[in-house]
Order: sequence, then C-alpha cells, then structure tokens
Amino acid sequence: MRVKNIFIIFLSAFVALLLSATKAIASNPSFSLYPPSGMVIDSSKGFSVDVRINTDGEKANSARFTLLFDPQALQLTKVEKKSSLFKQWPEDEASVDNENGLVMLTGFTQSGEEGDSYVTNGEFDIIARLTFKVLKEGSTTIDWEYDTNNGVFDTYIMRDGSPPTNMLMSKPSSGTYSIGGGSGSDGSNGLDPSTVNTAIEFDWRYVVITGVAMLLFGGFMIFTRPGMHRRRKGTLVVIGADEKK
Repeated sequence: MRVKNIFIIFLSAFVALLLSATKAIASNPSFSLYPPSGMVIDSSKGFSVDVRINTDGEKANSARFTLLFDPQALQLTKVEKKSSLFKQWPEDEASVDNENGLVMLTGFTQSGEEGDSYVTNGEFDIIARLTFKVLKEGSTTIDWEYDTNNGVFDTYIMRDGSPPTNMLMSKPSSGTYSIGGGSGSDGSNGLDPSTVNTAIEFDWRYVVITGVAMLLFGGFMIFTRPGMHRRRKGTLVVIGADEKK
C-alpha cells in the first residue's frame, strides 16, 4: 500500500511538471505593429501606428521596444504610452532619435511591488502609439531592433523572476507602408480605411509627450553590431517621466 501511495505521488508530480513545461513551451509573448501594413493616402496628414504587447498569460516585470524607421521618409512627432501597464518608465531607458530613425520605450515594475507584474488582459494591450510626419512619399518600413549585442537598444519582454528571463523568442514582424498617391480623407490616423482599420480605443490620459523636444548629444550612440554605423551620431531625445528605482 505504501509503495502504491509513493507511486501515485511520484506520478502526480511528474504530470504537474510535464504540464508546467508544456505551458512554458506553448506560451508565446509578442510585440506587434498595428496596422502591420497600409496605404497613407494623404501624406500631408501623416499617420499613426500602435505598438501592441501580449504576454500570453505570463507575468512580465519589464518590457522594452526599439523601433527603427527611415529618417529620410518619416519623422516622429508624438509618442504616447499607456502608463498603467507598468509602474515605472525610466527616462534613461527611453529615447527618440529623428536624425537616425530610432524610438525606444521601456516599462518596468519592481518585483514584489504593489500591483504585481504585468499580464496582458485579453489578446493584446496597446503599450504605445506613435505618430509620424511624412517627409518623402513611397514605400517605407518600420522595423524592430532585436537580439542585438550592444545591450542597450533592444526589444524584449522579461519574465518576472530571479534573474528575469527574456520571453520574446523571435523578432516581431516589421510594418511596411505605402505613402502618397491621393488626397482622400481617412479619419484620424492617416491610413486608407479600405486597406486597414486602426480605430482602436485608446486612453488619451496616458500621453507621455505631445511633441518631441530636441536635446543634442553629438557622437553619443556607439554600437557594437556591424551594420549599425548609421546611428553612431545624431540627436537623442529622452522621453518619460518616472525616475528609475
């Protein structure tokens, strides 16, 4: 009888471990752009893109996205964040560089802090909304800085733990947009509604900036990864309001 009980306990523990491992493998936290593509009919109005996050049921204590855009085609005029997702948004871990085409934003919640770690409620949350001014018509791409070796400008979603681990296992898909070709009216975001629909409700109370102030730091950004030389100089704009603990 005792052997039977031991066997049952062992079997239960094995099943629990197996289910836990299956859940870890099955989870797929992600970042995405919305819309992932589209046509900007009236380039004079610019357009907006939402940055979406999904932890897929996992607890995250930190998330950062770094996006790259063509500074010859686009200029970032407004960055808004949904500040309720994380407790802190460190100033020294957020930046906008319109000369080199980069935007980065980091949310952070101290492990054990009141409110606990962030978990996506539903299919996704909008972590930020980016509004661009168009400088040049044509096709342009917004891409992600992912899995870099410089340790600064990167994209990740960190699982709460000691130490935290990156749950973002693959590079998010880039967004490609066709700009120009008409003067139609499309609504608030500048994208042709027959192509895409970005009418996602957003809480405008969470405005991080209504314009981009420019602070000059010549020669500040030095990257170690080959092919990133185009961002070794330029203007760095730091955004955010909370002091990192």
